[in-house]
Amino acid sequence: MTSFRQTLLTALLISFLITSFSFAQDSEESTYNFDCSIPIEAQNLKPGGEGEKVPIKIGFFVIDIKEIDDLEQTYTADVWFNETWNDPRLSERALGKSLEKCIYKDYEIWTPTIAVINRNGGDQLLDKIARVDPDGNVNIKQRYVGEITSDLDFSNFPFDDQVLHFILAAVGPDAQDIVFELDKDTTGQRDKFSAEGWTINLVDGVTNTERIKTWGESPIYNLHRIDFRLEAQRDKAYYVWKVIAPLCLIVLMAWAVFWIDPKHLGPQVGLSTATVFTLIAYRFAIGFNLPKVSYFTRMDNFVLLSTILVFIALGTAIATSKISSDGENKLAKLIEKYMRVIYLLAFLAIIVFTLLL
Repeated sequence: MTSFRQTLLTALLISFLITSFSFAQDSEESTYNFDCSIPIEAQNLKPGGEGEKVPIKIGFFVIDIKEIDDLEQTYTADVWFNETWNDPRLSERALGKSLEKCIYKDYEIWTPTIAVINRNGGDQLLDKIARVDPDGNVNIKQRYVGEITSDLDFSNFPFDDQVLHFILAAVGPDAQDIVFELDKDTTGQRDKFSAEGWTINLVDGVTNTERIKTWGESPIYNLHRIDFRLEAQRDKAYYVWKVIAPLCLIVLMAWAVFWIDPKHLGPQVGLSTATVFTLIAYRFAIGFNLPKVSYFTRMDNFVLLSTILVFIALGTAIATSKISSDGENKLAKLIEKYMRVIYLLAFLAIIVFTLLL
């Protein structure tokens, strides 16, 4: 009886293994054995006839903005592209079969050549993989991480808001026949980015055509592009407390010289020169953190006028000391009395006109 049971269990186990293998083989065949061949023209030529426009829907999702470099006027972006267009030659109706389960690399099927024209370096993290639905809609998803250049305006620095541009353009032999459309269903952003000191939001995506003059036989070239714009608001509190507030204390330190009796030349000159040296050292320290541009920013104006004011305090201290040593101590004290008020009013005017207005 025991031998019979062992034989029966062995037979059931073998039968189960055979059935499982057959099911797996059938499942594998039903999953992978399908026809993904496409016409040769669909591999090399764009949809439509010569000169016919091909609308390309572009989705743009911002995964992260890692850093904004004020000095180099660049930012590091981590984004996800979604490109969709219709190719009637690949529809189920035209081929008599569905390509829904097929996967194509970008060189196995016609795809538009789209470049990031303000790219300063970076890598595509995923290969371009194309999928086709039964209606012939081709879709490609691509992730990109890289450094992007953007023309930033620092005239209001450090109270400035910047617009970061991410520009895609159609290039290659079919570039003139490509028209961009914004795909709002796949365009968006994460709630928070890792760039410190900024609040960043994706504003819009604008399609346009840029006319470029060349020296060739065709002097006008129409560059079809789509410009995604991100609004970056700077964290102003950092510069107020780390840069502006210490500079105000240095300027007020120079103001203290007007409260020292002009007869005491040593303390007056010592305090004034110490303030000047402190200011010069501070300017060198903050200079590495300021944007290197060819025009003056709000911060540049504030630092320059504050420096002039400190040197005026030094000059006044020397002048009143000389007047006092010549026997005109009352006149020297009167000058310093007025300078206490004039100096403060001048400094307040500098703050208002350079930082607040």
